[in-house]
Amino acid sequence: MTIFLEVIFKGVYSEYAWLKKEYNTKYRNQKKYLELSPKQIRRIIDNYYNDLHNDKTKKILFKKVEKIQNILNKKLKTYEYDTYNELNRFGDLNLYRLYQFVSAYKKALVKYYKEILDL
Repeated sequence: MTIFLEVIFKGVYSEYAWLKKEYNTKYRNQKKYLELSPKQIRRIIDNYYNDLHNDKTKKILFKKVEKIQNILNKKLKTYEYDTYNELNRFGDLNLYRLYQFVSAYKKALVKYYKEILDL
């Protein structure tokens, strides 16, 4: 099943579309043949954490972000069996970068909500 259909059936299409748009506008073209570096991931977490505090970005429910991350993870698992195929050696790298972006956004949400709950 394609990601598009799974996202619709899980009821997280609008959130997925927003995350995909954010990824495409800000992080897709940077070194698109490499995965996101830990430094880039920390920068994404810090940027979205600050934007969440300043109400400059959309706040998505944690459960919905987790559903999107699980859908992407399940799709990436299908590529693990094709690692010896020369044409598809690393799987879908763009999908993996999107997965890293969604994971970083989720970490920013966790950091933001932990601080809010501690107040």
